[in-house]
Amino acid sequence: MPFVVVITGIPGVGKSTITKLALKKTRAKFRLVNFGDLMFEEAVNMGLVKHRDEMRKLDPLTQKELQLKVAQRIVEIARKEPVLLDTHATIRTPAGYLLGFPREVIEILNPNFIVIIEAAPSEILGRRLRDLKRDRDVETEEQIARHQDLNRAAAIAYAMHSNALIKIIENHEDKGLEEAVNELVKVLDLAVSEYA
Repeated sequence: MPFVVVITGIPGVGKSTITKLALKKTRAKFRLVNFGDLMFEEAVNMGLVKHRDEMRKLDPLTQKELQLKVAQRIVEIARKEPVLLDTHATIRTPAGYLLGFPREVIEILNPNFIVIIEAAPSEILGRRLRDLKRDRDVETEEQIARHQDLNRAAAIAYAMHSNALIKIIENHEDKGLEEAVNELVKVLDLAVSEYA
């Protein structure tokens, strides 16, 4: 039976950093899979984009098709080994917010746990401004807060379709990273005990 732990958070929250550090500390043996990387790979292969940040500008129907393809790939991986799925619960697009997982996708993935990484909007804004490698949209602190609220709502909807447990982990600038990593380690260790 596939076993998937979803880890999500808006851009700049520190999700990928926390995930990588937690995987080094945990007893859990998860395969880290980045949903966006797989979507980008599919989109490049289809000639739709050249740069990752173009993904969110694809039309919603195309994004959904990519999501469905990627979900199937992830389930195949998760049948062989537990997957820690790094993704976004919602994606801000020019037309509005897109669910990272439409109903059909969440039902395919059927995650066991959903972990949301959050931080204060001012912290996220500061991290985004310091990250010169990405072409991020500029958002106000209010928009960032709204995006985090939408992520919580999305996680609840995902849990309704998968019976996943939801855990919120805060990643604050003042000693928050280590605490966030340790909290994720606890979740992953619990997941392993559930999986075994």
